[in-house]
Amino acid sequence: MCKINGVIQIEKLIETNLKKNKLLQLLDEVESRSDHFSITRYFNDYMSEEEFNNMQQEYLDTIMHEHHQRLNDYDQNIDGYKDEIHKLFYFKSEQEAKEYFNELFNQDMDAYQSIKYIEFENKKPVQLNIPDEYLIQRKITRITPVTIGPVLEVYTFSMDAFSDIKTAMKKLFSQYKVYGGVFEDLCLYHGENIVLRICSHESYAYVDEKDAS
Repeated sequence: MCKINGVIQIEKLIETNLKKNKLLQLLDEVESRSDHFSITRYFNDYMSEEEFNNMQQEYLDTIMHEHHQRLNDYDQNIDGYKDEIHKLFYFKSEQEAKEYFNELFNQDMDAYQSIKYIEFENKKPVQLNIPDEYLIQRKITRITPVTIGPVLEVYTFSMDAFSDIKTAMKKLFSQYKVYGGVFEDLCLYHGENIVLRICSHESYAYVDEKDAS
């Protein structure tokens, strides 16, 4: 069980790198429960300054929100968070705990500031063969359902394009070549609910068990 975008989801962890029939069986099952999907690639190409600023603002907003959420959960002892933190790290006082939270916040801010626009402004754009008729959104971001920190390009499509991904994928946790690029971290959605999320580089996936057959 976890909370994603403020919604409690019951998920099953997958750590086996499924392939062939077992991979296809999983993809067919989650496809039947989804209305759109996204794929991700690491981004080191040209982006506009506006895209960069939007990406950084989204990342900063997330850092600030998570920092304040940690402090609030600690102060209010939400779901026993304060008790758990003290037990886990052997804190002797609230001051020690607050110093720990501030250290986490400073680490997050260092990561936020480590990316500069100069890294992208003189790069050449990469032309991919994206099927525009199925494309819902293209976004440059540092936040996905499975990854936070690196610069990523995320394409979201209608399910009409999903057969291309099923054909390209050979293993659950492997990268795959499609539309002229190398992609990973497939996620499927039904509305705002995440049906499947794969973290390819960490070799794990979660599938939502709600309404699963």
